[in-house]
Amino acid sequence: MKKKIVYRFFIFVLFFIVSASGMGIYAHMVAKQLPGEIYLQNNRITTLQLGLPVTAENDTQKVNLSRPAAFAADQTGSYPMQIKLFGVFDIRTVDVNVVEPDYVYPCGFQIGLYLKTDGVLAVNTQSITDIYGNEVNPCENIIRQGDYILAVNAEKVSSKGTLAEAVKKCGGTEVVFTILRNGQQFDVSVTPVMDESGNYKIGLWVKDDAQGIGTMTYIDSSGGFGALGHGISDETTAGLLTIHDGRLYKTKIVSIIKGTEGTPGEFIGTINYQEKNFLGSIRKNTVSGIFGTLDKNLAEEYELEYMQVGYSHEVEKGKAYIRMYTDNSYQDYQIEIDHISYGGQKNLTFTVKSPELLAMTNGIVQGMSGSPILQNGKFVGAVTHVFIDNPTKGYGIFAETMLKEGK
Repeated sequence: MKKKIVYRFFIFVLFFIVSASGMGIYAHMVAKQLPGEIYLQNNRITTLQLGLPVTAENDTQKVNLSRPAAFAADQTGSYPMQIKLFGVFDIRTVDVNVVEPDYVYPCGFQIGLYLKTDGVLAVNTQSITDIYGNEVNPCENIIRQGDYILAVNAEKVSSKGTLAEAVKKCGGTEVVFTILRNGQQFDVSVTPVMDESGNYKIGLWVKDDAQGIGTMTYIDSSGGFGALGHGISDETTAGLLTIHDGRLYKTKIVSIIKGTEGTPGEFIGTINYQEKNFLGSIRKNTVSGIFGTLDKNLAEEYELEYMQVGYSHEVEKGKAYIRMYTDNSYQDYQIEIDHISYGGQKNLTFTVKSPELLAMTNGIVQGMSGSPILQNGKFVGAVTHVFIDNPTKGYGIFAETMLKEGK
């Protein structure tokens, strides 16, 4: 009898542990499907339907979000709302922001980019054959790939040329480099080596700029812009470039390489860096895109349409459109939003459905990053990446994420 009681108790405990673990896993999965922020329009009724077995609660109300729920707000501001699974288990706190409707000009035209790094970026180190025939690597374990060299012997470095000149002038004496690494600034010392030709070198590969072609995403009423939907990284280090400044120029697309399975396509274009083609200035490079200011007259020049911003909780699976400027006019190409995620920058997964866009590009190609995504008459996101193994599929970022980063 006693053995039966112990056995039943063991089964009960095991069942309880398995159930609790399963509930914990399920709660985590549900929490990942919730937006971190919800935006309500001031003096308007906003209908939310998350389609999840959760309730939203604060001090004054409790709302079931598994079915359509109407929210009304008459005062701008922000307040927390507790989300409970099955109305019982706390799984997440969501910030509810009551705002005035936000409008921008969705764009879709291609731009030429030129960025100057903050200092000089260390890409790699290499060995040097000195005058005695020895292989020496002066920077090894001192300067790392991805470091930014800000100064040499306390003198500011702004280009590869000024760095090379500073090393040349040292006469073989120890040089102090001011380094920026992972947000931390400090000094390191390197002793240059005289190579076989009689020149002093440190065996360091560096870069001081970056350029390319992307797509303008939006322009706001004050002339601020957001573009690309993702940051600009160095191809060698894969790190986000820390920039000093940057400029935008008009570009001309001369051909399109279609994407194929395993090989992304791309826009091939020319950038004329003449002052007459200058469009605007880049002030920051972030994981959510590049941001800055430009000529307000561009909205009129490109005949842009003022459009309301759709927030993340308004985005739905199903039909949407990519807007691109082609043949001197705007074209909206149909896509299908397949999946929505509220974490990170890859918020939307979509499939290109437009026969016209498929015929032109086979789907998504490099250079389309930043193309606005429209749904239900609102600007809801931007294209960011293509699936390497399937060019008809791509990723997108929420419009609200870009606008928040750009402010």
